[in-house]
Amino acid sequence: MIIGSRVLYPEEVEIWDAEIIQISVYRGMKDNMDIMMNCVRACRKAGIRYVIHPVSYSLLDDGTFGDLLKMAAYADLSLILHDERAPGGGRLEGAHDICFRKALEELKSITAVSFENAADTGDVRWFWNRYADSVTIDIGHIEAAGFNSVEFVRAFAEDESIENVRFVHMHRNNGLHGGITDHWPLIHGCRELKALKELIKIKPDVMVILEINEIEEIEESLKLLRQLRNGQPA
Repeated sequence: MIIGSRVLYPEEVEIWDAEIIQISVYRGMKDNMDIMMNCVRACRKAGIRYVIHPVSYSLLDDGTFGDLLKMAAYADLSLILHDERAPGGGRLEGAHDICFRKALEELKSITAVSFENAADTGDVRWFWNRYADSVTIDIGHIEAAGFNSVEFVRAFAEDESIENVRFVHMHRNNGLHGGITDHWPLIHGCRELKALKELIKIKPDVMVILEINEIEEIEESLKLLRQLRNGQPA
């Protein structure tokens, strides 16, 4: 189990002694591509492996696909994308399926691509089985979608795509803040940590990326993840 955290800015790269860094790139954020490239340079200079995670980007959107291609070119271990639904809702079918697959193959010709559950956690196993060579399980999103994350992981253990799990996003669902209910710091004994403990019984080599909004709480949440890895109560 490898443990790391996400960053938005290059000065954050070496703060938390992370073993892996996720460079999150938010669509519409001013100068986001320049900031992303500076984060890449900081990771390379520090010798830290990293992934790039575009947020609010769609493979079906021709207008921003150029940015996704650029991010893919700068990615190290992987580009982590959200699962997608058709523009009107529902599964990708017909022309949307063809368009999505074409864009995905172009990205995969540049770098590895991993998909996390975000758009529709309830149907994500179908999506993973259809499109994902690499899976990112977002445990906080499982809880935010109304599922018990421990039960979800146990059920997913019987799915063939469990073998494709490479990354885990960790944060806690704890009620509304900042317009969302998840991305809270981890706390001792929370269900999200229990779900991760179940997962690493099956996939002990996963790369776990902390995604919390309270910067001042990151170190404590990383400590809990390290305790879990070491077999201590977390």
